[in-house]
Amino acid sequence: MKVNKYIGMMMTAALVLTASSCTDFDDYNKVPVDANASSELTLWDNISQNSRLTNFQKIIQKVGFNNELQQSHFYTVWAPLDGTYDADALLNQDNATVLYRFVKSHIAEHNHLISGPVNERIHALNEKSFNFEGASPYTYADVPIENINLPSRNGVIHTLNGAATFYPNIYEYIFQANDIDSLKDYFKRYENVYLDENNSVVGPTVNGKQTYIDSVMITTNSLYNTLRARIAHEDSSYTMAMPTNEAWIKAYNKIRPYFNYITTTIAQDLDGAVSATNIPTTTATINNEYMADSLTKRAIVDNLIFNNNNAYNRWVEDPSELCTDTLLTTTRNALSNPVEFLSKTKEKVKMSNGYARLMDTLAVHPWEGWAPEIIISPNASITWNGNKHIVRVDNPNPSKGTFEYGSFSYLWVEPTSGYAKPELDIKLTGVLSTTYDIYCVIVPADVDINDSLADVRPNQLDFDLSYCNEKGAISQTWTGANHTSSTSKHFAAKLENDPTRVDTMFVGSFTFPIAYRGLGEKMYPNLKITSDFNVFNSGMMAKYTRDLRIAAIILRPVEMDEYEATKE
Repeated sequence: MKVNKYIGMMMTAALVLTASSCTDFDDYNKVPVDANASSELTLWDNISQNSRLTNFQKIIQKVGFNNELQQSHFYTVWAPLDGTYDADALLNQDNATVLYRFVKSHIAEHNHLISGPVNERIHALNEKSFNFEGASPYTYADVPIENINLPSRNGVIHTLNGAATFYPNIYEYIFQANDIDSLKDYFKRYENVYLDENNSVVGPTVNGKQTYIDSVMITTNSLYNTLRARIAHEDSSYTMAMPTNEAWIKAYNKIRPYFNYITTTIAQDLDGAVSATNIPTTTATINNEYMADSLTKRAIVDNLIFNNNNAYNRWVEDPSELCTDTLLTTTRNALSNPVEFLSKTKEKVKMSNGYARLMDTLAVHPWEGWAPEIIISPNASITWNGNKHIVRVDNPNPSKGTFEYGSFSYLWVEPTSGYAKPELDIKLTGVLSTTYDIYCVIVPADVDINDSLADVRPNQLDFDLSYCNEKGAISQTWTGANHTSSTSKHFAAKLENDPTRVDTMFVGSFTFPIAYRGLGEKMYPNLKITSDFNVFNSGMMAKYTRDLRIAAIILRPVEMDEYEATKE
């Protein structure tokens, strides 16, 4: 018996009843005229003396809850009648399971008397929620109620023609479902179980250690916050895709190559550079196998949980809602193939806080799940031989096209002299070990409708990419005619933009041998941009501008480009 807890609850109930204008204590605990149970007896006395509740009485005694029903605490009991449920099966199960899943599903705090129409959501002692509703007849958890308002001095009993169905919540089901061991093991790693000393009943001190007569254990999991999903809370509503072991392995093998790390990665330290040709390096040393395994598994679970209350996802739970073209995960990943994704459901199982979908395949596009398109602003880049200006375009000229990636601004690098050739070093952050199509968004000088520049010439540009290879050394690849190393990889050719429009210029495709995500802000490949021609070449100087006007660098996973090409 938790004496302090009960006293507190009784005081709270008394205060509520005193403050109420429409009832008093006698009404709250009133004895119906047609009662066939004694209001002078406890709940347990009335249950044990009812010849139609003999099995319910045996089950309560088995789990040791009979003493609780004799205390002064007020409860409502929805008692299943003999012969309406499989009592023998319950009597053969372990006590903890029967107490939590069955007994506490049928008991709630306070007196829930029936008087006229009822429409309540009952929070039972196991924190599950059940509908209590009707206007004669009445139901509890969709089970018909036979007798109502059987009074006791510490509560009321309603008898049921059946037992309330217990549904686990989504978190509980992870540890109960078959063939999802990989998912279960992942969640178990982040679980923490601890004693709630404030709500546990203190026992004697034994050998200098405090014991407890009734221990209340609290289970938490750090993934709740990481995944932004309260899947253990009964007052939430989610749908969770639960990959079978086969589906987990398939997803793992698909994602793992994107997270290829080496023990020591090297990168150019642009912030420490003293000149365009004198750039120091920095390194990051990690447990590469652990890093790759951890991020791969995280990429799997990032795309499993959907909040049913989100407008994108309402139709997943409620078929009457209009189907959307997007599913939004709790980690804010937008999946553009909801019908295909859900079609891989092997079994849909009702939970107390939503639904679990056992999946034999996770149909997630890489660029929507773990390898997104990377859009990099050049504003934080390092500049040589040029003055940096961040230009906001307030009135874009519609004839120049539009910039589709956020607000319209760009970096203008102006040569410091008539013969200076600016160079721009851009940090490519968040890169994975996959193939990207690389684009550079070049802006014309007269992109603003108020600009009236007569001299709008194109750029001819080199793009030099410095990256760490699989052996832990810096390598380079580039465009342009000025580089002739036979041992280096090359993009297709030197590049020239169209100066009459905002030009999203394709630079080339490149496969990064190792991943950088998670290695820290100093670890990145470096993309250098400069004019291809020599400043003493008067013909080229007249034909091309050396000013750099760049709005963004885009790294788009090649499979994303290939997929979108099929949709055109």
